[in-house]
Amino acid sequence: AQHRKTSQQLRNDLEKEKQDFVKSVEELGRSLLDKLDKGVGKTYENQRRLEAEAKNLEGKAVTFANEINQWTTLYSSFNDALKELGDVKNWAQGIEADLNSINTSLTQVVNKARSPSGKGAPEKNSAT
Repeated sequence: AQHRKTSQQLRNDLEKEKQDFVKSVEELGRSLLDKLDKGVGKTYENQRRLEAEAKNLEGKAVTFANEINQWTTLYSSFNDALKELGDVKNWAQGIEADLNSINTSLTQVVNKARSPSGKGAPEKNSAT
């Protein structure tokens, strides 16, 4: 009877230890899952933020590219205008050189006509 009582007590203790062990493993599993869930949640939140930032950055990059294209177009127009001004300057210098040449030629003709050895006497203009 004593052996049976001791044996039953050992079985009861063993069953209680088994239940405590199972309970501890379940608590450990829940704790690990909670930590894992928190980690997954945090990772998901970080991924969501990164995607939002990437989208924002992409929008800014597109805006920046458009601004660069506008500046490039503006620069090209300005550069063309400067080239045209250079062409006008060259044209004006050519005209000035031609007018100086004509002035020199006319001055020589007038001087030659006024000189005593000139072939013809200058005509007097009645208006002067």
